[in-house]
Amino acid sequence: MPDHLEATYQIVTPMFIGGADQTPDDGIRPPTLKGALRFWWRALHWGECLREAQTEAAALQGLHQREARLFGLAADGAGSGQGCFLLQIKTETHQCVKANLPTAIAGHQYLLGQGLYHFKEQYLREAMGTGEMRVTLRFRPGTATDDRTSIAKAMLALGLLGGLGSRARKGFGALAIQSLEGCPLTVPTNADQTRACFETLITERLDALPPLTAFSAQTRIDLITAHTSDPWTLLGELGAEMQRYRSWGQNGQVAGAPAERNFPDDHDLAQRAAAGETVATHPRRALFGLPHNYYFSSTKDKLEINAVAPKREGGWSDLGTYRRASPLFLHPHQFPDGSMAAVIALLPAQFLPDDWRIGLKDKRAPMRRVDVKPDWRVIHRFMDRFAGRNTLLEARS
Repeated sequence: MPDHLEATYQIVTPMFIGGADQTPDDGIRPPTLKGALRFWWRALHWGECLREAQTEAAALQGLHQREARLFGLAADGAGSGQGCFLLQIKTETHQCVKANLPTAIAGHQYLLGQGLYHFKEQYLREAMGTGEMRVTLRFRPGTATDDRTSIAKAMLALGLLGGLGSRARKGFGALAIQSLEGCPLTVPTNADQTRACFETLITERLDALPPLTAFSAQTRIDLITAHTSDPWTLLGELGAEMQRYRSWGQNGQVAGAPAERNFPDDHDLAQRAAAGETVATHPRRALFGLPHNYYFSSTKDKLEINAVAPKREGGWSDLGTYRRASPLFLHPHQFPDGSMAAVIALLPAQFLPDDWRIGLKDKRAPMRRVDVKPDWRVIHRFMDRFAGRNTLLEARS
């Protein structure tokens, strides 16, 4: 196997990436890409580590040690040091000021959320536009073939499921892999080849729910053939479908269409909690990620729903609330032959640590904490909405 890997990615949707000032002036920096590769490497290798270690604690330790050896560890003490490769990035793209970003219809706006889009001010941040990104990894002498292949798999997974920057799980900054040289892995050139590719990538799917975002027996990956050749249009369609599925709407309408109101129990529970009433559980849609907030225009009541961690010395702290990223990944994908598809992946994992709770806070009462009760059917039903979908990886439980 050669001493280097070369991958070409197409950036198919605007990438909201940047430094402290949240502008993409520095482009895509190697630590950013390296962090994304670490994420997908962990997702791919958790099952292998658990099978070898038998216990979750030992598997987590083994996964951490292997990751540190491959990608490096910036810390004092044993195991710290550089990784097994050097990374170089070249991009052919341009920075988009807010005025030059593509028009965001309702579906895009829904996925962008309040941090990136405002209905009056429109875009709130600049972004990196679409274009090509070439990545070269040069391995240090003596790097084992298995280690090189494991990193190549992470590069391929990133280019089939992921992206970079804010709202990457919602399809922004999506990276579509076009080629991967220096390893025996094959990049799918069209939708028909994608199933075999995922079967090569994901070799361990254990029954136990992972403690981190990783592939398991409960993972599901669907491919939806696009009716458009434009990734931006495709992303807007995905957002509109999610908005129709999840939203209660106003005056019976969601983005100008009749509201489906699929979750009346969520709406009623949140309305009671926002009014200060005691509730025993959380809205089911919280499974799409936290925070999960509500505003009722009729009463001006608000409800904030977040993850809450216990204090180390016991008891609960109201000083800090935490986010929980969505287990659902939306990925507009452009194949090397030019065809388009949407790849939608659900990677169930332990939603929160065992001793954490979901906190519900309104303006009238102290925070109430309820047990975490994830219902994965909520997301499966969203994925079931797409006609003509092709399930590439089916959840076994």
